Amino acid sequence: DLLSIPSSMNEYSTPPGLKQYAQKDARNWRTRGCNFIHNVVKRLDMHQIEIAGACVLIASKAEENKRGLKEISKACAIVALKGAIKKDMNEETDKWLRRIRYSEIIVLENCCFDLEIAHPYGFIDTLAMEFAIPVFVAKSATAHVNDTMRSPICLLYRPEIVAVAALYFAISVHRWEFTGCLFDSRLLKLSINARREAEACIMDILEFYQNEAEVEKEAFRQQQQHQSRPT
Repeated sequence: DLLSIPSSMNEYSTPPGLKQYAQKDARNWRTRGCNFIHNVVKRLDMHQIEIAGACVLIASKAEENKRGLKEISKACAIVALKGAIKKDMNEETDKWLRRIRYSEIIVLENCCFDLEIAHPYGFIDTLAMEFAIPVFVAKSATAHVNDTMRSPICLLYRPEIVAVAALYFAISVHRWEFTGCLFDSRLLKLSINARREAEACIMDILEFYQNEAEVEKEAFRQQQQHQSRPT
């Protein structure tokens, strides 16, 4: 019961990587977990904007990037009104403020109050320094991570795996000659399954860009069709 039972048991909060699971099974369960969260929010009729607002509020606290509750509530109200801003937004803002306060504790309980989030960026810097990778390659890897934040990749893989995959992807894109092996890093101490995870992550990054390219092509095609129509 997402609304009333905190998911605080250690069994549920232990990362799959710490257990002896096949990599394919772990990825499958993570994907199912993402879908489960999405479906539960819809089935319980929990407003997606409401949950999103609560997540933004929590993230602003965890990342020390201050966003006031009233500011977030007003933003949610504007999104809910589909941009139709009223002259007096106080009533709408107060309504969303109450909703976000209620949803915040629900989100926190189901995150097991674990707000320590590791990002791939620090691991990219560590690997770049350890293996003397040029700055332009490291910056490219960081850009790839930023791009894939619009996909489930950051939920499917551990941040160090995303960092390794992004670096290898950037090395390939720039065709920079690299004779080392990131999996031999003495600083990250990657697991035995890291290579398979990173290879799968690289393929997901490639698929993400391919899908993005298809979307852009379709948008361009529709734009061309619209312009070619007689006025």
